[in-house]
Amino acid sequence: MKRLSVLFVLTLLVVGIPSYAGVYYTAKTTAQGSRGADAQDATVQAWVSGGNAKVVFEQSGNPMMSKGMYMVTKDGGKAIYMVNPEEKSYYKWDMDSVMGMAGGMMKMMNMTYTDPKVEKISEELDGLVAGVPTIHYKFHTSYTMSMSMMMMKKKMHVVKDEEIWAAPKLVEAGLGIWLRKTPPKTNNEQLDALIKAEMGKVEGFPLKTRTVQTSTDDRGKVETTTTTMEVTDLQMQVVPASTFEIPAGYKETSMMGGEKGGKGEESNPFLKMMGHGKKDPQ
Repeated sequence: MKRLSVLFVLTLLVVGIPSYAGVYYTAKTTAQGSRGADAQDATVQAWVSGGNAKVVFEQSGNPMMSKGMYMVTKDGGKAIYMVNPEEKSYYKWDMDSVMGMAGGMMKMMNMTYTDPKVEKISEELDGLVAGVPTIHYKFHTSYTMSMSMMMMKKKMHVVKDEEIWAAPKLVEAGLGIWLRKTPPKTNNEQLDALIKAEMGKVEGFPLKTRTVQTSTDDRGKVETTTTTMEVTDLQMQVVPASTFEIPAGYKETSMMGGEKGGKGEESNPFLKMMGHGKKDPQ
């Protein structure tokens, strides 16, 4: 009966949506607990209209997303570009390549996942976030991660509790480039499939999330990271098509640094994030 009532209210929410030309929102992400967690900190302003979206970084702990840079898409996130107004350049934000590199590193470390479990704990109506009705979901994920490289071996048990306050009223495809329903892929097919099967059922887009991840290594050392994201302001408004255009004259570069098709590391934000790409002092 409770499930039926939730579906009934969702139907009323969707049927009662007025037509509008776009969405503006601000969102803040914070992380604390583990070393380097603050790299996830970010404050963004975003404009969305259908499959078009522009997400501007007002503050960020990630060198790939420095203040003033922005992501833009015109096809709901199938092709995303990172634009750097300071350098008057842009490059295709190819997460498949990044995750492919991460997957290669995982193979080098013989990283494996065992006993993966993903469970939806609850789904219920839970008030407003940024003035919009939401459904509150809770998920519980656990797995054991093992790695071995040369003489080093390590095993870690990971437990992740996630809460998502999603707005079924919001259906603009462009919202998905920042307001993600599912976390980044782990590159483990079984675990990623389980996460997609459960969390992919979330209706609409998240306006608030809270994730508590606890990792316990084989020596009993415990590390907990808490990450929150919340949309603090959301407005329906007309968004001009020009908002999503990359300015004329901007140079296209490669995500790996240098001009597209060329070489270069000194300005590569990905390598900077990994600790590379620094010039030796003269």
